[in-house]
Amino acid sequence: MPKAAIRRLFDQLGGVKRVAAKLVLSVSQTYAFADPGVADEISFARVVALTGPTSTAGAECLARFAGGVFLPIDSDDTTLGELTADCIREHGEACAELVRAMSDGQLLPAEVAPALLAIDDAIRVLVRLRAGVAAKAKGEGRDTTPTG
Repeated sequence: MPKAAIRRLFDQLGGVKRVAAKLVLSVSQTYAFADPGVADEISFARVVALTGPTSTAGAECLARFAGGVFLPIDSDDTTLGELTADCIREHGEACAELVRAMSDGQLLPAEVAPALLAIDDAIRVLVRLRAGVAAKAKGEGRDTTPTG
């Protein structure tokens, strides 16, 4: 894994000293994992141990290597009906953002970031919907109608 991704992961976890304590390693050894001038590499098992909902740099890096993107998805109790409605709304908003941005026939650099944010929001909702349907297939998850 590139040292830049390791540095980002360490930053997400509060710095090298906290990572060293979590891994029960010396600070100097932990610094070496993130130092591009040192050949020491962190093991995949250690990257996995450091990865969590707020420390996603390793997952993001692997997703890019695989030709994709990593988008953390929050799980919740939203019903399938609500998720379906959210999915339709978010996808419509993402498409509308792109149509507005390209109304002049091109997508300008300043228009790319807002368009990507809208698309990422739409993907997150679609993945939540997929997870909800998959849970239903396993006999888990919320029904399609709210209870109560």
